[in-house]
Order: sequence, then C-alpha cells, then structure tokens
Amino acid sequence: MTTKQLICVSGALAVLCALMPGPVRGETFDKTTVFTFSRPISVPGVTLPAGDYMFRIVDTTTGRKVIQVLSGDGKTPYAMLHSIPDVKLEASAEPDVQFMETAKDQPYAVKAWWYPNERIGYEFIYPKQQAREVAEATNEPVLTTKTETTAVEETKVEELARVEPTGVETPVVAEPEPVAAAEVALPPPEVPEPRTELPVTATGIPAFAFFGLLALSLAAGVRVWRLTRA
Repeated sequence: MTTKQLICVSGALAVLCALMPGPVRGETFDKTTVFTFSRPISVPGVTLPAGDYMFRIVDTTTGRKVIQVLSGDGKTPYAMLHSIPDVKLEASAEPDVQFMETAKDQPYAVKAWWYPNERIGYEFIYPKQQAREVAEATNEPVLTTKTETTAVEETKVEELARVEPTGVETPVVAEPEPVAAAEVALPPPEVPEPRTELPVTATGIPAFAFFGLLALSLAAGVRVWRLTRA
C-alpha cells in the first residue's frame, strides 16, 4: 500500500470513528445517585444512620415511580419507596435532596430528590402513621395516603393527601409527570376531502363580456367582408 493510499484509509477510519455514537451511560435509565449524609435520615418506612446511600429508580411503568434505597456500594437494600413527580423552577448541576428539618437530636426526613440537570424530581409518599409523626416533628405538611396506612407497601394507592402538623389533611391530586416537548405526539395532519366540483374562482360576468365582444367582432368582420364584396 502506498503512502497516499495509507493516508486516505486513515482519514476514512477517522471520519467513521467520529460518526459512531459514544457509549450509553447506564445510570441515565435508573438515575443511580449516591448521597453522603453526615447525620441520620428518615425515609418512608425506615430510619438510616449517617453514611453513603444509593438512590435509584426501579420501576418506571407508571407515573408513580418506585425508588430503591440501598447502601452506598449497592449491595444492601433498605427500602422501596413510592413517589410522585415534584417540579422545581431550576435544575441543578448536582444531585439534590430536599429535607424536612427536625430537632438536632432527631433524623432529618427526606421529602424529595432530584437527578442532576433535571427539574422533575420524586417526592416520597409516607405511610400515614409515620407522616403524622414527621409532620409534627418538622412542622411541615407531609405527603401521605388518604386511607390509613402503616407500611410502605400500602402507599401504592390513588388517593393521596398532605397531613398538616395539626393533623388536618388536604387532598392531593397527583398530576402525571410532565412530558418533554420532544416527546409530545403531534396530531396527524388533516387530509382534505376530495373535491367533486371545481372551485369557483370568479363570477360569470367576465365570461359574458368576453363572448359579447367576440360577437361584436364577428359582426364587424362580416360587415367589412360584405362591403368589400359590393
């Protein structure tokens, strides 16, 4: 192979490599995120000591995404939590957790978390018994079920509410997760029905005038012809 041919082949391979897609990052599907907490935390159904914990999505079949909480190395599962979408005004470049603050001697309760660069996060649904305790300790409303529940498995229900520190409950309508503009399905274009008649583009007056002028021209031509024959 000549030097010129080798250069051409190398250039073609470089272009081909540039056009090939890069590797797909697996964490973009389950949004795996590892948080380090310096103090104990509470999530629905369990209280965890300070340390590293992995949050990831394990069920995306419905708008109620299921979040799994594991040890930082992903080997020990601690909880399977139901959630609803929680939208904030601006996305953050870093993963974000929203706490409901309690007294210093009590664990912080996790309200919601967001994956980096996303405005749509996941607000956890607490069993009602735990929600009452958290609401009283944090002086904040807590998302829970409308029916009486004590276990996380029971929070997979349609009717939700927010329990206030006073015990008053407000119904919550869980809206579906917003869809990105690129994913919105546009309606099919309307196809016009076939015409059975030609469209009318003008009135009959110009055509009438045209035929009138044509008749006058023929009459004038006949008169001239007769004069020339006389």
